[in-house]
Amino acid sequence: MNIESNLGSLLGKSSRLLANSLNHALGEINLTVEQWSLLALLWIEDNQSQKSLQLALLKDKATINSLLNYLLKDGFIVKEASTLDKRSFIVSLTQKGKDVRTTSMPMAINSIQIATDDIDRQELQITLKVLDKIINNLTKDKK
Repeated sequence: MNIESNLGSLLGKSSRLLANSLNHALGEINLTVEQWSLLALLWIEDNQSQKSLQLALLKDKATINSLLNYLLKDGFIVKEASTLDKRSFIVSLTQKGKDVRTTSMPMAINSIQIATDDIDRQELQITLKVLDKIINNLTKDKK
């Protein structure tokens, strides 16, 4: 097996290259891909528990805490104790967190368009379906 063309190697390289491309663009607004990904979850559904964000991003507790602390410090989010469980926190977007979507979304779309240039639409749909199955296979025991 060629180490350069196996699934893990190709997924790792493509992920790093796409992340590097988007990190470069997001650097203009002082965000990283990981911070942006967390904000993107909140744009879809605001007021989420810290635990639900952790599970959705497949990150450990320490990493989520670090991401949240940066976003909190920079005014993108607020954290409040849950009314249901005082040990749990609910994360919500501030106006700044909502507004950054307008600036950052075109950056993400552009990075993805560059990455998928010259890829047939049907091939891309198959690739996305396969990647989704891989993620499901690797997270079965964690759900």
